[in-house]
Amino acid sequence: MNENPENFPLVERFHKAEHLARELSEHLRQAFLPKLSELRHASKVADATEVTDKTMLDKMTAVLSAEDFASDIFEKLTLYLHSIERETKEIMGVSE
Repeated sequence: MNENPENFPLVERFHKAEHLARELSEHLRQAFLPKLSELRHASKVADATEVTDKTMLDKMTAVLSAEDFASDIFEKLTLYLHSIERETKEIMGVSE
């Protein structure tokens, strides 16, 4: 991420943080958790012909990819939230 939250007005940072939080929540519910559940289910199957090593590798790769995406969103969200916190403390005259 190359954009600096400090370059945006405070209200835009709030909107962007809200958008990122919603995006993270949707991604976790619609992509990450289902992929993790599929991996967990596949790991419990004892029959190697039903669940091959390739299948397990594909499912693990999908989970890791979804986790990377979630981590990226979380990192962006954290940057925005820290930026919002700093500026609101400055506006209110609160010292750390």
